[in-house]
Amino acid sequence: MQKALLLLSLVALFTSCSSVNRSHLNQGIDISIASPMDAQIDVDLTRKLTGYASGGYLFHLFKVSGDNKYADGVTYNGDNGGMLSFISKIESVKAAAAYNAIRTSESEVLVSPQYVIEESNWNPFYKLIKVKVTGYPGRVVSIKNNFNKAR
Repeated sequence: MQKALLLLSLVALFTSCSSVNRSHLNQGIDISIASPMDAQIDVDLTRKLTGYASGGYLFHLFKVSGDNKYADGVTYNGDNGGMLSFISKIESVKAAAAYNAIRTSESEVLVSPQYVIEESNWNPFYKLIKVKVTGYPGRVVSIKNNFNKAR
């Protein structure tokens, strides 16, 4: 009986895990623009926007709770996630947090976003992802075509 209890305790100890990932501002900026356009963005450095989002996944696959509105095209450091991006649950929760940060303000762009990602993997049947994003609000002032730069 004691061996079974010890074994059960060890299994519970090693399967209970949680991870937290915090992005840093000192990362390199990798911006890639495919068209010859220049955008002028007015950034308000006096305040920061904050957004929260979460997502619950049954069997770590099927979304059963969380936000259902997302900011389109949200990537960090120009990384598009590669071929496995459709599997990533974190990217969709990050996009929902960015949407929630921008939605309540007059801004159009979240400049220099920092993500705090918390994953709860202790349950083999259910996964919970929580994301907090902070960044500076920005508004697009103008967009100009620069065909001469492309040549």
